[in-house]
Amino acid sequence: MKHLLTSLYVFVVASNLFATEFIVRDVNSSGENSIWIALPYVFSSDSIGLTAGVVGIFNGFIQPQMTIIATVFAGADVPVRNITALGSSEQTARSQGLFLAISGYKPSFSNRMFISFLGSYAYYPNQRLYLDGSNDSVRNIDEDNILGTSPLQTQGFNNWANVDFRFVLPFGEGKKTITPTIRLSRGIAVNRDSKGNGLPFVTGQTLFGTKYFYNKLTADKFTEEPSLNTNGLKFYLEHDNTDYTDNPSRGYNMKLEFASDFGWANSSQSWTALEAEYSHYFELPNFSWSRQNVLALTAWTAYSPSWKTDETIGLANLNKNQPPMWEGARLGGYNRMRAYDMNRFSDKAAIYGALEYRLIPELNPMHNQDWNPIPIEWFQTVLFAEAGRVAPEYNLVTLTKDLKYDIGFSIRALAANIPVRFEMAFGDEGSSMWVMVKQPF
Repeated sequence: MKHLLTSLYVFVVASNLFATEFIVRDVNSSGENSIWIALPYVFSSDSIGLTAGVVGIFNGFIQPQMTIIATVFAGADVPVRNITALGSSEQTARSQGLFLAISGYKPSFSNRMFISFLGSYAYYPNQRLYLDGSNDSVRNIDEDNILGTSPLQTQGFNNWANVDFRFVLPFGEGKKTITPTIRLSRGIAVNRDSKGNGLPFVTGQTLFGTKYFYNKLTADKFTEEPSLNTNGLKFYLEHDNTDYTDNPSRGYNMKLEFASDFGWANSSQSWTALEAEYSHYFELPNFSWSRQNVLALTAWTAYSPSWKTDETIGLANLNKNQPPMWEGARLGGYNRMRAYDMNRFSDKAAIYGALEYRLIPELNPMHNQDWNPIPIEWFQTVLFAEAGRVAPEYNLVTLTKDLKYDIGFSIRALAANIPVRFEMAFGDEGSSMWVMVKQPF
């Protein structure tokens, strides 16, 4: 198999979230600001069937800047097919797994270091494996030929972990204030009027980080049970010059990242990848019935200099030194090209852009905490449009032709000081629904 893909329709935290560190305080609270909620969820999709679970969000526990998110889920039996030397056979399997994210722990031996952990252990009955992730690849999931469909569907594990060490550099706001305190009134920052849109590295917060990553994806439909393994290091530099990182209303954020799998341990092969992202936020005048209006734009690009498009290795017919499809130049999923399957497109190079209109109305029927056990500080309605493509070379003429597009809408809420989003996106391969935490950018 050339590429492997999983469709993960559960509460998870994307590994490319902003890494800035801050403390959130409610202006109406004089005591501790730690807060937690537990939310059950139920959904159904073609790839994993009917699935139910519960997610817990804990903000401000252990240390005031820390966030902990955990979820467990399990699904109903769904029919799957196994491929053997004698042909294929029918059986059933179910999705089940757990996820844990611990963000922003500051060790006692350093004032500027913060450590985060994200990890998942999960089994899925119908992971979607794209054998061809190129921009002009065809999605023919309804074909009768089980080996000739794209994507191929197979049950298997998708286990992964990231350990992130980051340092707040002594520039701009980080020179004297390592963890800024952001004071919220009904979920909107009220002490950040002078923040956002300043000079790069003279204002704002700048971080340097290194991240260890590990991932193993198996395809258990086949008797040989092939797997794709990767592990290595990422190095990134991020500069955030917004008023409130979790829900910016003005300013900008930019990030550069270099990733490398050195081919050590059980790694399938070595590879390298580069990514760059820039996001900008414009605060618009309010209506008489709104609390916040924001126009948000982002641009992202990626390139894998190690990828040899004219050479292959024996393992699953991969190109030599190509990243797995969830790393490097990839599009599709809950953050980029949301109408498409997770990591639907992957190649040596990629380009992407998006625009979102975000509005927080005055109306919030769940604001009265006397009757509502779940602290919801605001609801946000969002309209968005996206465009992007992947290509076998980094050529702007190629990358800006035959773009993929999608549009969509989202309902978001600030729950336990964490944005939670439900969204629908529509593209030329159908529609997708996502339930996720944090803003996509």
